[in-house]
Amino acid sequence: MKKLKYAFWLIIIGFFGVVIAQNWDYFTTENSLKLNLYVYNEPIPPMTNGAIIAICVGVSVLIMLLFYFASRYETYRAKKTINSLRHGMEEGKKSISDLQHEVELLKGGSPTPLNDLSDNEERAENEEGAEQDSATRQEIQS
Repeated sequence: MKKLKYAFWLIIIGFFGVVIAQNWDYFTTENSLKLNLYVYNEPIPPMTNGAIIAICVGVSVLIMLLFYFASRYETYRAKKTINSLRHGMEEGKKSISDLQHEVELLKGGSPTPLNDLSDNEERAENEEGAEQDSATRQEIQS
């Protein structure tokens, strides 16, 4: 896969090389741009077309990177907020569990943790089934 990737990039670089080589006269021709801002009205010194194109590509890459890192910063802030909310939720669950433990102690019963509630329901169903079985056995014996 790496060799394929290198070949792909070599083909792209070769294509740009061919375009520049075949249009060398255009890229080396000097032009002067005018920038009229009504306050600053002086011509820019003459530059080659290749330099003008390189400057335009460079500025566009900088703008793209600016937007990219701005979106990465927003993602970072969102992840940080999610983690803080998750931490708060875990603390809330812990305090609920502690309060349930205190309530059970005040009632005088055995404390049941928050995670064992489904186990207690299963135990109650099993105890009911065992009581029915013992009642059925007693009826058969009499």
